[in-house]
Amino acid sequence: MTTSAIPHSGDFMRLFARTPMTGAALRTANALAGYISYDGVFRGAPRGFAAFTMKELQIVTALSERAIRAALDELARLFGLTIQRRHHDRHLFTFSKVYDATADMPASADPAPMEPAQPSPENRVTGTTVPPSLYTKTRSNNDTPSSIQISEGVGSVYQTPFAAVIDRAKKGTEAEAMDTQFLWAGFHMLNCRNSHAHTPLSWLVAFVRKAKPKFQSAAKAPPKQAAPTPACADPVTLMARPAPFSNKDFHEINLQKIIGKDAYDERIAAIQKTYGAGRYAARLAVHGQAVKDGIIRP
Repeated sequence: MTTSAIPHSGDFMRLFARTPMTGAALRTANALAGYISYDGVFRGAPRGFAAFTMKELQIVTALSERAIRAALDELARLFGLTIQRRHHDRHLFTFSKVYDATADMPASADPAPMEPAQPSPENRVTGTTVPPSLYTKTRSNNDTPSSIQISEGVGSVYQTPFAAVIDRAKKGTEAEAMDTQFLWAGFHMLNCRNSHAHTPLSWLVAFVRKAKPKFQSAAKAPPKQAAPTPACADPVTLMARPAPFSNKDFHEINLQKIIGKDAYDERIAAIQKTYGAGRYAARLAVHGQAVKDGIIRP
């Protein structure tokens, strides 16, 4: 039902949020509603109208001209958006199904006649018409509905425009290997449990990116056992093991203090003579035997 009172911006936002539409249409509608003139002079538009050129709409919405033209057609079907074409000035936009902008406007305010609520595509937008088939091949979400209707009987996701959204959202995430239909069914089950009849498109994208597979991972192969260290057969090396090698200098000083330097040298010479070892190896063996016998500490 139309009314002569111009809704506030919050009224527009709530109306747009309750109405399923594509992302491009929602962005364009918000831009138009945010620039409606309430005093009859804002941006050169009469009271109840928004004034824009196509270039300005592209800057405000960050959409291509093709996307804006398709969005304007959609808004004309949903809210009776009409456009008064002005070739050398800004065009005038109004939502005729939401409110009647001409109800309280003086007859002399804008002598140009308004077009009907459902104008033909040729009169609704300026420029040449672009074939819609070319635009539907885009990879953006402008053609995808901005809200999702939740139902308990989940159908095939490939019969909806959301299969491509799920495929793009799961790339590079832990859900990349998960089935698209499985994610679609899980999204419906979650929202049915939470009593959500409609959800924003962003909820589906967030659900897919946070999904984690619960598949059981394959058992890890047991680590290869290291080959056993061959047993040492050198008796001099075995004798030296009780004493840490890094403390050899301290062992020498301590042992010489306890048994004397001459006795220390005699023990080294005895090992050299018995096993044919060098002085250095015999010295370590003496330290090891002294630690084993409790004469010095390791």
